[in-house]
Amino acid sequence: MLMVSRAENQEAADRFWELALAMEIKGDRWRSSSYLKASSSIEELAEPLQIISERGELRRIEGVGESIAAKLNELLSTGRIEALEAVRDLLPEDLPIFRDAPVLGLGAIAELVSNLDVRSVDALLRALDEGVLSTNIRIGEDAERRIKEWLVWRREEAAEVPTPYALRSAERVLTCMQEGGIVSRIELSGPARRKVAAVANITLLFASPTPELAIAKFGTCPEITELTVVERDLAVGKTSSGAGCMLRQVTEQRFALENFRRTGPQAHVDEVLSALEARYGPLSAEEGPFSTEAEIYGAAGQELVPEEMRDRGRPYDGVVAKTDLLGDLRVRSILTDGSINVEMMAEAAASIGHSYICLCDRLGRRVDGETLARRNDMVDEADARSPVTLLKGIEVNIAPDGKLEAPPSLLEDMDLVIASVNTKLDMGEDGMRARILHALDDPCMDVLGHPCGRVLGLRERVIQDLRPIAERAAERKVALEINAHPDRQDLDDNDAYGLYELGAFYSLGTDSACPLKPQDWDWAVSMVRRAGLEPQRMLNVLPPHALQQREWRK
Repeated sequence: MLMVSRAENQEAADRFWELALAMEIKGDRWRSSSYLKASSSIEELAEPLQIISERGELRRIEGVGESIAAKLNELLSTGRIEALEAVRDLLPEDLPIFRDAPVLGLGAIAELVSNLDVRSVDALLRALDEGVLSTNIRIGEDAERRIKEWLVWRREEAAEVPTPYALRSAERVLTCMQEGGIVSRIELSGPARRKVAAVANITLLFASPTPELAIAKFGTCPEITELTVVERDLAVGKTSSGAGCMLRQVTEQRFALENFRRTGPQAHVDEVLSALEARYGPLSAEEGPFSTEAEIYGAAGQELVPEEMRDRGRPYDGVVAKTDLLGDLRVRSILTDGSINVEMMAEAAASIGHSYICLCDRLGRRVDGETLARRNDMVDEADARSPVTLLKGIEVNIAPDGKLEAPPSLLEDMDLVIASVNTKLDMGEDGMRARILHALDDPCMDVLGHPCGRVLGLRERVIQDLRPIAERAAERKVALEINAHPDRQDLDDNDAYGLYELGAFYSLGTDSACPLKPQDWDWAVSMVRRAGLEPQRMLNVLPPHALQQREWRK
């Protein structure tokens, strides 16, 4: 009974905290302060609110006057507060993350929402990456650092660190370990080598005549924030990405085969080793004279399978190659602080080898029609001298009723329209499906953006069964996005692979901001290759004029 009463009191305290935040966002500081005081008082109660209400003593709670008492009675009798429901759209998505984040008080959250349009955890990650929080007087540099560390900890606890971030940690450790000539060989192994979406740990295998010195050096790597295990031939530590890192000694003779085994997946390893043993008998204790994985596959009578394709089994010639993809169909030219970067994006795209990029900025409070018109003017000016073609794109929200939250006149001026669910993420599976299915009937919609709605390690996917959506999208010739941003990776390779048979088209984009990085595009390419997709269903193989004329939809 005590646990139930505390839960009910906490529920009421949370609702009034939300009211306080909504009022702070509106700029009504007096009401915000009143609701916040009531929330704190309710949270500290030792007695159930229901019992206090039945005695008619709600107004004896500190900070509870006539108006707040009426709202408490409404909540106790109906389970909701209409005044809160009327302003709920002001509140950010992923509200528990904002509330739980260290140093983000009510005022700072309101500042993020009102002045920076940071209304979700993915927008918060963007703002942190761009460094705009450190320059805000209500947040600052130290708070920005602590929020970053807390989000890393959340992902560490969820054992779901986006692999691109883990690989950056691995690269820094590898660089450190290769200095000084202590190791004769060191390589990445494990699932991260296969470029799975997220990992809990990184595995590094090394060979060295002095393993104890290599283990000692591992502990001095700046990327290792904490050592948790140290043995003669093995060490484990934490990295700045949140992923654990295991360093394990392997002899030179066993190195290739051990790395092959640890890279996995197990079914693929078993298949190759069974073929090898069928030809040559059981492996010896030294596990064969293999210096490379190519020799292992050759001994098994098989073709070498790239690491990122081993989950799908055998490679085949029809899988899309990097050279098939002409450009990135989602990059962002407008940053959180409102600055627009068009020419810098074009120069970076050319250095990566793109023929074109599509600037797909999200329509919202800070990026309105006027801002997009200014961006498009800059695109027209830059396109004449740009080394790559610059396509004008837009991302618009799909409203709860399934309508696109943008006037058709704005969308008709764009070369590519991505529509995504970015608000009201708690509608439930059936409601979310109906919402997206309705949106797919809009002729202005070219691409369904990040269809699952997940943010790795921080938000679960908001829709589980994509098949009805993929079927409707195939009928309407609306492409499904493979958003390769490390935080999303949505669609992932399993979804993309499983939906291919339904006739789906795909649009690949890094969702990167300035400056574009080659490794982001490399990761995007690995995602479509892991999915085993063929080029004829990828929008990215089309030349710019074919995209502008929507030839895949005809």
